[in-house]
Amino acid sequence: MEQQNPTNLFNVYLNANDALGGIATRSDDCRFDIGSILSQAPNAEELENAGTCLIKVKYFQIERTTAEFTTAATSLVQIRMVNQYPNNIESRPQALGYQNSVSSNIIGVIATGNTNYTYSDFQTNPNDYVAIANPFKNQINIQLTDQDGDLLGAAATANKDWALWLCVYVPPQVDILNKNMPALNY
Repeated sequence: MEQQNPTNLFNVYLNANDALGGIATRSDDCRFDIGSILSQAPNAEELENAGTCLIKVKYFQIERTTAEFTTAATSLVQIRMVNQYPNNIESRPQALGYQNSVSSNIIGVIATGNTNYTYSDFQTNPNDYVAIANPFKNQINIQLTDQDGDLLGAAATANKDWALWLCVYVPPQVDILNKNMPALNY
């Protein structure tokens, strides 16, 4: 897929230490301005006008041990991007007046190695692309939640380093002028 148009493929490394607001704001909810990478893009206008793109988490690390995750009863870290998503769904506890399945903003999941759980093999089943709204239009928030969708919290992330490597692919866009302008006959 991304080999069809490699100029629309971005590898984005985000470190919680570099979040907007500085290290004092580092937590399980960090804000980044990845729109600034458009200044390096050869076809920035095409990327800015894209409504959606595909994203996947290629790598994630957090300064926390398996034993700490086991003690905290955390089996999974969900990486969420606070953004609008088409086609992504997650289950939620059913409550009066709410649906059991809702739109999701999870872009990747990482097993914590909690010894009370058994995991699938993420080496052969890594995170794959999910569709999201174009993150290059504004600032983004990355949130870290547990298997239940609750923020990991200050106890898990305060003064802890975490980083992730994202692969963002913007599919080729239909030429807006050719799509919206009628043919002119001279």
